This record gives sequence, C-alpha cells and structure tokens, in this order.
Amino acid sequence: MPKTVLCNRLTTFPGFCIVREFHTSFWPCQGSSFCHMPVLAGLQANPLPLEAHMRRLFALFLFLFVLTPGLVLAESPARNDGSVDPAARASVSSYLAGFNAGIGGSWTSNEYKGMSSDGTFLPLIGYEGEHFYLRGVSGGLHLFKNEWFEFNVQLSYLSQHFYAGNSDSWAMRRLDDRYSSMLAGLNARLLSPYGILSVTGSMDVLGYSNGVIVDGNYSYPIVLGRLSVIPTVGVQWYDANYTDYYYGVDFGESRRSGLSEYDPSGSVAPYGQVTARFGFTENWSAFASFRALFLDKEVTNSPMVETSEKYTIGLGLMYGF
Repeated sequence: MPKTVLCNRLTTFPGFCIVREFHTSFWPCQGSSFCHMPVLAGLQANPLPLEAHMRRLFALFLFLFVLTPGLVLAESPARNDGSVDPAARASVSSYLAGFNAGIGGSWTSNEYKGMSSDGTFLPLIGYEGEHFYLRGVSGGLHLFKNEWFEFNVQLSYLSQHFYAGNSDSWAMRRLDDRYSSMLAGLNARLLSPYGILSVTGSMDVLGYSNGVIVDGNYSYPIVLGRLSVIPTVGVQWYDANYTDYYYGVDFGESRRSGLSEYDPSGSVAPYGQVTARFGFTENWSAFASFRALFLDKEVTNSPMVETSEKYTIGLGLMYGF
C-alpha cells in the first residue's frame, strides 16, 4: 500500500504518521453502541441469553448496513447504457465512508477454577464518523472532537462472565452464575506525536454488579510501510461491587459448595497489549493481537480463582470502505 494511501487512515504529523484509530478489539472492558436502552431493559429481566441478544442486534445492524446502499442503487434511475447513475454511486460511497467490516476470532484464557478457555468467532464492524463511532465492541458519541483531543460518551459490552454449569469443579458448579453486562461511561483521548493516551470511566447499567471500572492506557503506534504495530500498556481499576460480584462468595454459596466465604474490596489489573495490522491493498487488511492482564490479590485470593494472569489472542480480516 503506498504511503500516501496509508496515511489517509492515519493522523499525520510533521515527518511521520501515527495510527489514529484501530477499529478491531476483543477486550472484555468494551461494548457496542447499537444496543439501545429499551432493549437493554428487557434483557435485565431475562439475563441468561445476553450474548444471544447481542448477536441478534449485531445481525440486524449489519443487515441494515448492507441493505441501505443497495436500496439507494436500486431506486436510482438507470442511464441509457444500463449503468448506474454516478450520483447514486457517489451517494453510496459517501454512506460507506468510514466503515470497516470483516470477520475475526479470539481466544481468552479463564481465571476461574475448572473452566476451559473461551473461544469466539464473529463478524466485526467499525465506524469512525463526525459524530459517532464503533470500535470493536464499543461505540459512542463525540461530545467534543478535534485533531488532538476527543471527549466521548460511550456504551460498551462487558464480556466477563461465569457459568457455574461449565466448570469441572464440583464446588464451583454449586455457585451462582455471573453474567455479562453493558457499561456506560465517558472516554477521553489525547492524540499527539508522542502517542495516544486514553482514559475511560464506566458503570454497569444492567444492574448485575452495579460496579464501576476505570481504564487508563497509553499506546505508541508504529508504521512500517504496510505494517502497523501498536504496543499498549494500561491499568484497570475495579470497585468493590464489581470485584465482589465476579469473584466474591456469599454465605449461601459457601454452604452449598463448601468454599470459604469471600468478600473482596476493589482491585487493580495492569495489562500489556500488542496489535499488528497489515494492509494487503488499499481496502483489505489483516490484524493480530495479543493481550496479557495481571490480576491482583483481591481477585487471586478468591476461592473461585486459580490463575493470576488472563491472556487474549485475536485474529481477523477487515475491509475498509
């Protein structure tokens, strides 16, 4: 891919370019903006199939995304030679500008006792617009945005969960399930020639944990021709509500399972991440990512937990419009 083409997707500074956005992510602290609150309110009363509802909402969004440009072309008048009106093509191109779509898969190790690793294969979609965005499993609205700074209100999918029936441990199977949820909060990002600094504060809006998560990270994108490499370091803070919901053991669970009662306070988890993306053409690219998150003693002291690290690997193929 010529450098001039690559830089169209980057923020340009004197003498070099750095990646402004990277739209694909599997990290569990983020989620989707196409879910709206009436749907989410219905999900709260029926918590088990949240992942299924997420897939259906995504499928509906993807269907509408694909259908709309087709309808524009179908309704546009044909020219005498049977070709499509250039104005209609321009309208479709304008509609699709900023969108990325593709497929991807991820593998995540599991910190809970007796639980196997989680694998996911799913369609991906990303969008960067003037007023809103979709980034991996997160989406939001720009309250303020310029070349160097943006401040956003954001809705995210939290994939953290524990389904007791999937554990190989007799004691763990006697515990209550812990469910995935949605997070709502604020995000601030500072973009400079020295890297990208991002801070996000969010809260569980479905009421499962009523927990609060704060994430801060720094990344320094490196562009080497068609290859972009983005190393990231960060830290996440979870309040006592979050940590207790996902890792605590109450009196009733202790009696049923024989595990000790456990009532943790807030916890901190530093992490490191490397994401690489290679552009085959102006539109097609592939990405790979690796992330390691390190749980602190408030989590690892839980009788539910057997490891202090959590690893995620992601792979995917994307098409940028």
